[in-house]
Amino acid sequence: MDKLQLQGITKHYGRTLAVDDVSFACTRGEFFSILGASGAGKSTLLKSVAGIVQPDRGRVLIDGHDVTKRPIQDRNVAMAFENYSLYPQMKVYENIAFPLRAPTRPRRLSPTEERAKVTHVATILGIEPYLDRLPGQLSGGQRQRVSLARAMVREPNVFLLDEPLAHLDAKLKFQTRTRLKQLAVEIGATTLYVTHDFREALSLSDRILILRQGRIEQIGTPKEIYHAPATDFVAALVGDPPMNLIDGRVARAGDRLRFEVEDAPVPIVIDLPENAAIDRIGGEGTVRLGCRPGDLRIAPDDRGAIRLPIYAIEHSAEASLLSFSLGHDRIIQAQVPGRIDARAGEPVPIGFAADRLFLFRKSFELGEV
Repeated sequence: MDKLQLQGITKHYGRTLAVDDVSFACTRGEFFSILGASGAGKSTLLKSVAGIVQPDRGRVLIDGHDVTKRPIQDRNVAMAFENYSLYPQMKVYENIAFPLRAPTRPRRLSPTEERAKVTHVATILGIEPYLDRLPGQLSGGQRQRVSLARAMVREPNVFLLDEPLAHLDAKLKFQTRTRLKQLAVEIGATTLYVTHDFREALSLSDRILILRQGRIEQIGTPKEIYHAPATDFVAALVGDPPMNLIDGRVARAGDRLRFEVEDAPVPIVIDLPENAAIDRIGGEGTVRLGCRPGDLRIAPDDRGAIRLPIYAIEHSAEASLLSFSLGHDRIIQAQVPGRIDARAGEPVPIGFAADRLFLFRKSFELGEV
């Protein structure tokens, strides 16, 4: 039996449709992320599971029981918000222990049991040294980890985490998400995790739901989301640097399938693999081609290479990122290992890996995502 099910959840705020007929299921112990831009409906879904928001249509089931109409306290879920929601007059220990003292708990813990639970989760999240401090004496990142600890100490049926790492710096964010995953696996509870950061979703999740304007764009494993995006929106959302998306036309030339970029500064014609999925884009015609920067090659010996002048170049410790202009504010990028010896304006032969190309229907204007 699925631990958590959402069936046809729909929610309006006035005339605004926030969530539109969303359905999915999470298994016991699964770490399931909802990824999307601001305003996509992520928090509305989470609050619908928590009981904070009542959907207009649809059902929420936990352990097979319909909890759609049940109050928050009767759902045995724990939620951590982006804005901490700590009690300022209570020390960190008391904030974390607060859910363990709720009158609705089936059994009151002894002081020894309570301290063991609080200390364990605080140690994993790196806040054990601050248990005797007040929230006002902590940094924003420390307060956020206290909020996270207070949610996870309960060991509920479902954890609901709403952007819990948003206020952490890059180094602390990496450390905390590692500890968060460790704690979730250890407890074995189902986790519903909301984020706008694709890196968090890819590193933490068993599966990811991509939400776009209240609708499901794709559900899949991190590998499926990254290596087999279902739409151009998913392709643009997941990846740094993002996937190159190039508009053009696809047509058959004899027994070959070819993609041609219109109005480019130099002729750009790319041979596509025979098994290119033109059926899912509605056959020949105007399409959007996708290729990740790491799959573009500097290919001086490739007879099919296209020579483009370098528009800009960025170096990092491990790679070089080359940008090329296709005209009309269209940029494509190639990421190559090491530090390449080249300058802006220099023509470079670019090869496209045919087996790493994607064809999409165009669903948004470039620059919107």
